[in-house]
Amino acid sequence: MRRLGLIVCISVVFFLLLQSHTVAQSASNLQADIFALRSQVSELRAQVAQLSRQSQPGTRLTVPIRPLRSPNDPTDSQIIDRLSILAIEAKDRLSALEARVSKLEKRLQ
Repeated sequence: MRRLGLIVCISVVFFLLLQSHTVAQSASNLQADIFALRSQVSELRAQVAQLSRQSQPGTRLTVPIRPLRSPNDPTDSQIIDRLSILAIEAKDRLSALEARVSKLEKRLQ
């Protein structure tokens, strides 16, 4: 009975680890797919602009092209979070330096 419980526990842990690995893989695959789709959209925009220039040489259609983000680039909210953390850390360091300066000033007086 004890062996059966141990086997069941190991099976559950193994299943959970396998499932979390699959979720991480699917998230990575989604990011790669999004990056590929953005690249295709950019290529299509360039082709549309080229075709419009060929069909009407006097008029020019401008197609805005946004720079593509790679799958590893952080999102805007991640950038803001990082900047917030850096600002808080800088403020803490400044407070610590001010405290040290005031202690040194007291020693010199």
